[in-house]
Amino acid sequence: MDHETLFLAGIFLLPLAFVSFVSAWTHGHKPVFASSLLILSILLIAFVAYDRPEGMFRIAEIPTLTTQFVARVAALF
Repeated sequence: MDHETLFLAGIFLLPLAFVSFVSAWTHGHKPVFASSLLILSILLIAFVAYDRPEGMFRIAEIPTLTTQFVARVAALF
């Protein structure tokens, strides 16, 4: 996979981890799934920051990267 896709996956898993954490907390459960999502998203973002020669993507690039990703997926159909 390319760096853009991995970075977007990590970025978009962060809000899901937060929602899962809040849901587990309100129901009195241990946030095991939320913790695993959080760790996975941090690992994906850290891998991109480490492996990409240009370094980390900027926050301002997320809308452009998302649009490019959607266009690539739409081009497959």
